[in-house]
Amino acid sequence: MSLIEYDVESDALYISVSRKKAFYSLELSPYIIVDLADSNAVGVEFLNASKFLSEVFHANISKNDLKKLHCRVNDEKSLNLNFELNNEKASVILPKSYESPILSVN
Repeated sequence: MSLIEYDVESDALYISVSRKKAFYSLELSPYIIVDLADSNAVGVEFLNASKFLSEVFHANISKNDLKKLHCRVNDEKSLNLNFELNNEKASVILPKSYESPILSVN
């Protein structure tokens, strides 16, 4: 399951990878925030999405282009976000699960 939501005004792209509700969020970089439930990714948000995906695609991606973005998610061993836009393909690979020293139980 993957659902893409793009907000043109804020240039934020959100990809849902699970139906579970997020318990907390982890900022991986200034551009990437991962929403987590039980240490597993349930969604990924890309801030300044047009700039970030321009770097991923090695091409100038406009905000209007992002309205036509497709994403296929493979989450077997890692979280592979396989993007397709105007017959061009690019991928972003993220860890599937995350350990939190704050939320761990011994």
